Amino acid sequence: MDNINNTYLYERLKNNTSGDDSLLYHYTSLNSACKILETKTLKLSNLPNTNDPLEFIDGGGFSYTGWGDFDYIKIARELTTSGRRRQNYVRMLCFCKDNFCSLKDWKNEKQQNFSDNLLHKGWARSRMWAQYADNHNGICFVFDKPQFRTHFNELKNTSKNITILPDREILYSNDLTALEAAMSEINTGHDLLDDYSDFYLMDDKLQYLFQKCEDYRDENEYRFCLIDKDLKSPNENLFVPFGESLKAIIYGERFSRMMKLDVPDDVEQYRIHWVFGTPRLIKLK
Repeated sequence: MDNINNTYLYERLKNNTSGDDSLLYHYTSLNSACKILETKTLKLSNLPNTNDPLEFIDGGGFSYTGWGDFDYIKIARELTTSGRRRQNYVRMLCFCKDNFCSLKDWKNEKQQNFSDNLLHKGWARSRMWAQYADNHNGICFVFDKPQFRTHFNELKNTSKNITILPDREILYSNDLTALEAAMSEINTGHDLLDDYSDFYLMDDKLQYLFQKCEDYRDENEYRFCLIDKDLKSPNENLFVPFGESLKAIIYGERFSRMMKLDVPDDVEQYRIHWVFGTPRLIKLK
């Protein structure tokens, strides 16, 4: 076991409490994992298929804070178009990250005990294994964030109509006052826009692609996001090659002990094992 403990990746996965956030984790089922390894790509998600109404529902009315006459029907129609464009154009990739912020809530020996049980690690999230990795029958992919960012950003070279948003962690907050104002207030004076068809794609609206309600905070999500105006429907697929950024795969507790996936030689393979609720990481030969 000594040679395993001395590997750099193993140390980053198991013992890192220093705040190095360069690893990201993507949970998935066995079938999806096989497709990912075969194509060496990740499929970007769309907003309509998310499970958060904050994301899969756009609009719902607007308020006017100016004065004078305006064409309510015209604006409402253009906002409907804008909502549809948002659903068509937005694509994203969602990862889980290590939860170092939880370590700050613990002091002295309590902090040491908390860090030792590894439950702050992105690969050791029981709920994520249950919800996204086929109830512990699936896979957790481990990616190097800086390397993956390079590949993701290269998508902008495939079309002049692709805009890459800065990747970042999700803000979890139940204070939605600013979000509601940004999404509904069409005017703060008397100068109306000529066209509201891209209203929901303005920069002050796109920032809320990185906010979710506190109910989702245990996912500890890190998100990559883009706008592709060449897309005509939410059902159009968009993939990103991940190249050398895939560093390891971790098999779930219920994954068959008789099975291993065909992965490149430089991709390490691990198995997670839970002992009284504490995750252990076992490196496979």
